[in-house]
Amino acid sequence: MVIDAHAHLWAEGDADVIVREARRVGISKVVVSCLLNWDWSVPSPQPRNDLVFGQTKLYPELYGYLYVDPLNEELAMQQLERYLSDESLVGIKLWISCPANDRAVYRLAEATSPHNLPILVHAWRRGTRLEKGYQTLPSQVAELSSSFPKSFFLMAHMGGDWEMGCREIAEAENVAVDTSGSINESGMVETAVDLLGAERVLFGTDAPSSGFLANLGKVLSAEIDEDEKRRILGLNALEKLVRLVD
Repeated sequence: MVIDAHAHLWAEGDADVIVREARRVGISKVVVSCLLNWDWSVPSPQPRNDLVFGQTKLYPELYGYLYVDPLNEELAMQQLERYLSDESLVGIKLWISCPANDRAVYRLAEATSPHNLPILVHAWRRGTRLEKGYQTLPSQVAELSSSFPKSFFLMAHMGGDWEMGCREIAEAENVAVDTSGSINESGMVETAVDLLGAERVLFGTDAPSSGFLANLGKVLSAEIDEDEKRRILGLNALEKLVRLVD
């Protein structure tokens, strides 16, 4: 079973495209999130959780992250209350309004922890992208995770600079990384497995902005054991994203 643990819906028609392509290449489940008018210049864009959890009712392959802005605490808690009982809710995704070690994120983690909701954190350490939004660094994800040792955190994109990112969260055993994004560099998956162990690497694509095939390819072509590939491509997601249905 192949599970994409990090994808998106950016428009009404994306779900149909994503599911059709996932079926074509053999991806069984895709976990998506969505913002309305996604724009780095907007301090707190409106989450389109209604779109996500509407589409999960139509496509059994789709599951959802609840997209929230930690600094808009009132709306975040309202959204959590509204969707907590939804069977397709897998976890929480944070908008980049503040770093992961901000007290607002701690309050959100305190609210989600009793419900076994993993938190997906966009982390990035690369060039000009640091000018857009408030980028969280891997070390800040590790700091957050130390206060919630029973919670699970998924650090997106391996932190951008993937070798440094993996090293910075290596001691944070409740943090895993995903392979999502357009960073199709040689050695990326092998390095993550070497530094973290295969059990802390999840397959993700960042679709539709980055395609399924390129991201599948960097796992399938990695110089690691077949058992490690199977774990990355699906078994880890089933174990870590505990609300996924096998």
